[in-house]
Amino acid sequence: MLSEIQGPPEILYVRGTLLEEDEAAVAIVGTRGATPYGLAIAGRLAEELAGCGVTVISGLAEGIDAAAHEGALKAGGRTIAVVGHGLSRIYPSQHRELAERIAQSGCIVSEFPFGMPPLRENFPQRNRIISGLSLGTVVVEAPFKSGALITARFAMEQGREVFAVPGPISSRQSEGTHALLKDGAKLVGRVEDILEELAPHLKEYLKRYDVPKGPSVRRTGVDLDRCLTGEESRVFQAVPVGSGTGLEAIARATALQPARLLSVLTGLELKGLVRQAPGRGFSRAG
Repeated sequence: MLSEIQGPPEILYVRGTLLEEDEAAVAIVGTRGATPYGLAIAGRLAEELAGCGVTVISGLAEGIDAAAHEGALKAGGRTIAVVGHGLSRIYPSQHRELAERIAQSGCIVSEFPFGMPPLRENFPQRNRIISGLSLGTVVVEAPFKSGALITARFAMEQGREVFAVPGPISSRQSEGTHALLKDGAKLVGRVEDILEELAPHLKEYLKRYDVPKGPSVRRTGVDLDRCLTGEESRVFQAVPVGSGTGLEAIARATALQPARLLSVLTGLELKGLVRQAPGRGFSRAG
């Protein structure tokens, strides 16, 4: 995916392992001076994405970045940290232990050679790699002058999706995210808002690599219930094993409107739990 962006890095230094499945990735970024609200949202979104098999990418910085990495690790999923210095260093230094866990469950990536210090000018440059590795970038909290907005701008220029989490109208930390929403970023209130928007890309990824999403739950030991919302659980219970059933029958059993039901079924299909056969309706997968 990096080869598709303008000015791709000529070389990447990697500590850990990059996998084919990391092409199904979403970046979560935001301010270092995050509020408790922002930290909680970033952690929750990352945990839910990683629990469903999506790789979470961020920049190892304090605040939103660290919360995103921690959320992905909590789910037992994969996370990638893109840093603005050489891999012989860790910045900030208090994230050494976090960096060790990231390298074991994903990788740390840099275009800067070993020994390169964390210079201020390096970080805007590394932001294009965060967005370039991702299908979409989620900005959780960002003041007007924030590196996260630079990442969002790169994502727009690269033709990737941009998402923003709204915050209190009085919060300085949400001024940048509100500006992104005015400029057309997709509003995120729950993880389904991300998955539904990226569904075509994720389906193409699944088709290309034949990577089932459901086994990511089994592989990491995450409870199936933690990957399903209440609506998803209700719909999943209404979908039969073996022979398929039509949309109308599932709608009657779940009392959901067809438009909402289709959205929920799409989410279940992305997670590898439901499949649709032309003319035969929906059935459970596997």
